[in-house]
Amino acid sequence: MRWEALALFVMLVPGIAQGYPLHGSNGEVNCTIFGTFKDSWPTGNADADRYAVLNVDLSLTRVNASDSTFIQAIYSLTDGNDRVYKTSPEYTKDFQFGRKLIGFVVPTETIAKSLTVDLSSDPTGGEQFSIPFPGLSNSSNGKVTLLYYGVLRSWMESNKRTFEFDIGLTNNGTIKLPLSAENFSLVDQWGWKYASKTYDIYGRKGIQAAELEPNGTLRSGLVFSPLSPLTRPVELVYEYSSNSSLALNIDSEAGLRSNITAPQSCDECRGSQNEPAPGTLAGSIKATKARLEKVKGNITDSSPPKGRDEI
Repeated sequence: MRWEALALFVMLVPGIAQGYPLHGSNGEVNCTIFGTFKDSWPTGNADADRYAVLNVDLSLTRVNASDSTFIQAIYSLTDGNDRVYKTSPEYTKDFQFGRKLIGFVVPTETIAKSLTVDLSSDPTGGEQFSIPFPGLSNSSNGKVTLLYYGVLRSWMESNKRTFEFDIGLTNNGTIKLPLSAENFSLVDQWGWKYASKTYDIYGRKGIQAAELEPNGTLRSGLVFSPLSPLTRPVELVYEYSSNSSLALNIDSEAGLRSNITAPQSCDECRGSQNEPAPGTLAGSIKATKARLEKVKGNITDSSPPKGRDEI
């Protein structure tokens, strides 16, 4: 599928990780955005192909963790042209208390700028606040600029995974630039490279063979199928020739991994600088002995151990 190029109203930033998760708060409520993706707009409308459902995976919790009352929030999405979209209830899915997927019906080419959380309906929710989305990932070698707008669709069937990405390509050169699916590849977390396909398994078009005029921009879907169900896309590669290529880091989990912190050690596991560290084998043995000494002589419960379902 080809889309008419948009004006580049978004400032381009160096294209590495998307920066998720994103965080925002007003002091009363915390919001975390874990990621976004687009999906098809399942309707019989004749213009259905021009629209998509932009899904936002988020959590909304109170700063006071002991307050578990439901948070009454209204979400709105602002795009790069400052157009505002409201959530569509039919595309809102609750996963667990405080964690949900919210959907916005938007033009397919929409670039999300920010998410606003309106808490005016919640008695103790506080003021509304907004969370900006990361800028577009891009890479350029002077002659060609590759832009990554995000995941357009993804699904798995018969243990085979398919991804369709939303990308843009600008020809900064002075001659026509031949393009086809063969110019693109996807690298997963293990370094395995997948070739792009012209069509997905349902016959929907990916990038089509074309010649991009000088200073021209192409916006297109980019299909990779079939992939291993364990594949996590890490790098998108555009290669025009054996000595000319561009690469974009599109690893949506990079931010998640960088935010993982080691759990704090318990008091009895802490020792002086001269004692074995808790993370070592010697440290683990020492910590175990300490815990055994602590409970020695205090075991009075003779009832059988609880089963898994009773814990």
